[in-house]
Amino acid sequence: MPSPIALALHGGAGNLARYAGTGRLELAEEMLNNLVRTLHQGLIGGSSALDVATLAVMAMEDSGLFHAGKGSSPNSKGYVELDASIMNGRERTAGSIAAATNMKNPIKAARYVMEQTQQVLIVGPEADLLTRASGSEIVAPDYFVPCDEVGVALPSMGTVGAVVLDLSGDVVAATSTGGTLRKRAGRVGDAPIIGAGTYAVNNVGGVSCTGVGEYFLRTSAASRVIARMDLLGESPGAASGSILSEITEMGGSGGMIVIDHRGTVAMPYSTQGMYRASIDARGTIVVGCL
Repeated sequence: MPSPIALALHGGAGNLARYAGTGRLELAEEMLNNLVRTLHQGLIGGSSALDVATLAVMAMEDSGLFHAGKGSSPNSKGYVELDASIMNGRERTAGSIAAATNMKNPIKAARYVMEQTQQVLIVGPEADLLTRASGSEIVAPDYFVPCDEVGVALPSMGTVGAVVLDLSGDVVAATSTGGTLRKRAGRVGDAPIIGAGTYAVNNVGGVSCTGVGEYFLRTSAASRVIARMDLLGESPGAASGSILSEITEMGGSGGMIVIDHRGTVAMPYSTQGMYRASIDARGTIVVGCL
């Protein structure tokens, strides 16, 4: 019998209320609504979770609406550093890149690391060398445009991510980011770290996180959500809520998207908003920002 299908997307969590009246929230919601519906049709038609998750993150990287891919913001030295990761729950294979500077779609490079190398994480100039091999375009520094003028003026953070459950029961989680605005050069957050920002295990579920990455690193957030679901039998909502509460108590903030093997979706956040969209196993569609 085929597995239930489900998918969830996020475009980052933070103080999204500051965009009220700019049209940005409405534009992002429309984009995510169209994207989640299109990708869901692909899943119905038999597309793999791996392909759907990759396409989802690429679309968000290319949109320029989020702090990832085209919309990434410069670091403390004035240039963009890109991080991404992907994990396939079938055999817990994973790949990631960090501190890359020249690629249009970091998620493609992360997938290349997973599928074509013996490594999990490649960083810096060596990550940039994978751009062409991975099928991503090499782009010049002026390709990157901080996703909006408000984001340039105010402290900003953001990540994009996808979690997908397909008809075969495979669970894939993927995450991509340009990091926080004016982050310290060389800083790496949770997005490319398997177990912190991204995690997936078949027959349990998948997670992609967003927020102040240092806190997600310190709590091994993504893997511990999956562990709670697996070992304690908690729902995606209970497991993610517990870890997010722990992060909040430590002084951090953010959100995450979670899907279990039954196609149940949770998208909690502790900030003023999170760009998000999902379709669960019952076909229920949720799209929102605040």
